[in-house]
Amino acid sequence: MRDLSDIDIVVLTYKGDHLLRDCLDSLYRTCGGEPHVIVVDNSPSPATRELVAKYSGAFYLESFGDPGFAGGNNRAMPHCSRPYTLLLNNDTVIHSRASIEELAAFLDDHPACAVAQGSMVLARGEGRLGGTGTFLTPFGFLYSPGFNVPDAEEFHHPFPVFSTIGAFMIFRRSILPSVGGFLFHDHFKSYYEETDFCHRVWLSGSEVWFVPTVPIDHLCGATMSLFPRREMMRQFIRNSWFSLRTCLGPWRRFRLLSSYMAVMAGHALLHLLRGDWRTARDDIGLYGTLLSDRAAVRETRRLLAPFRKRSDRDLFRRVVRTPTLRYFLRSVRANG
Repeated sequence: MRDLSDIDIVVLTYKGDHLLRDCLDSLYRTCGGEPHVIVVDNSPSPATRELVAKYSGAFYLESFGDPGFAGGNNRAMPHCSRPYTLLLNNDTVIHSRASIEELAAFLDDHPACAVAQGSMVLARGEGRLGGTGTFLTPFGFLYSPGFNVPDAEEFHHPFPVFSTIGAFMIFRRSILPSVGGFLFHDHFKSYYEETDFCHRVWLSGSEVWFVPTVPIDHLCGATMSLFPRREMMRQFIRNSWFSLRTCLGPWRRFRLLSSYMAVMAGHALLHLLRGDWRTARDDIGLYGTLLSDRAAVRETRRLLAPFRKRSDRDLFRRVVRTPTLRYFLRSVRANG
């Protein structure tokens, strides 16, 4: 049995005491008080504070203004002092301490790996997988072959991925100085923040892996359902566009962002042809905002330049995959 006292576990919550209670119950039932647990409350309330106080050693941290997943987890970083930090969604349930042990043991045994994600199944999803990391596509979008699909042998072995899913993600605290000195961009709020972080980790010379573990349950989208879906999609597009502009070199940036913009234009045209003027108008309006943060992009590029050790070419060789046609059509229907 591996000791877990070298791990800080950060659990972010937002108006979700019923979810948080199940998460903390499962965490303390399986791991006791070994990991240091920090609960960040993005909607501070006395009820949540009282709930956290019932768990010995758990630290309650207020985070005002709803800074999203990015800002909330950033708020916790000064309070994390142990070698490993595990980000855990409040809508997860852990059934075995082995889920965390196996993640930490992988980092112990693989010094080149700085970030890893374990196995998840979708709660109420009849055992379907809740994501096994993501790859980057030649079009600049993400490809998640292990999300919402039945378990299979290919997901029973560790493999490098472009990005982990932040719901169950462990990383070495020592990597932060090598990726710009920060975890997430605060202005990202929610969506794509963990992908941008993993991209920076790859560029720093370290690696990101999916590690098969005893699966945890993930009630995917429980917090997201509290926010307008349309705004969430706009936020995802803005954040992914910003990240690709700051992390890619000139040639790859030109290639991927050209493809990215073409797909977005096709999306707007599709809605125009359907007569969905509102969505088409929103898409077109979004294009104008994508280039409005040039100063922030230039500053971030300057910040990251000294830390780059891996070329785009080497990175793409390892983490770029082309989705199957079936996967592409399913994604279009889901976001159509």
